[in-house]
Amino acid sequence: MTERITDRIEIVNADCYTLLDAWPSDAALVTDPPYGIAYQHSGGGRCGRGLEGAHRFKKKHSPKTCRIRGDEHPFDPSPFLRFAVVCLWGADKYRLRLPETGTLLAWDKDCGKGPEGSFCDCEYAWTSTKTQRNIFRHYWRGLCCSKQGEGLDNPNQFRRLHVSQKPIALMEWTLKTCGIRDGLVIDPFMGSGSLGVACHRAGLQYLGVEIDPEHYATAKARLQRETAQGLLFMPNK
Repeated sequence: MTERITDRIEIVNADCYTLLDAWPSDAALVTDPPYGIAYQHSGGGRCGRGLEGAHRFKKKHSPKTCRIRGDEHPFDPSPFLRFAVVCLWGADKYRLRLPETGTLLAWDKDCGKGPEGSFCDCEYAWTSTKTQRNIFRHYWRGLCCSKQGEGLDNPNQFRRLHVSQKPIALMEWTLKTCGIRDGLVIDPFMGSGSLGVACHRAGLQYLGVEIDPEHYATAKARLQRETAQGLLFMPNK
């Protein structure tokens, strides 16, 4: 199923691997793929193996309980490396399978607010672009996460829409840091659509693909709500 939210935003409910060969190599590919967390650990000691075992009795999605399709297998980044610009989040989980060239970006989720003496909670992205090593600081821990950039009329109504949801501010920073100012941005693992919102605000063309129908519906509603608000200007019109 393919739907156009605007003339610049298209979303698809499908397995991205079935569409990969049709995408133009001069596009930018930015995404947060499933990278085998359920495969790597036992899901915090709950029943069963990994997230699959921990949540096998949950029939409905929620940010705390849903499984991510494909997360039971290690992620192979090689099919996604042929694009003009590539940025893959969660790169610390599969760094050995990435090229030695490129740059690592760091997202500091803790911002020094954790227990004294503790290590900061960081997530890393690998990008094919040559850029100075950068750290983005944006507090994103549980109910106390920063609402900045989420576009909420009432910040108190904020809730997580996806188990691995990324803040819109982080996606906006990613686009700028990777030098993506025009053209098509492809997101093979759309999730809740944070990158799509960031692309809309930047006036970029966006193609988001999500295999899970419930997450797809969430992203669709979120993008429809965001685009209905309009923009004062389109930077890349």
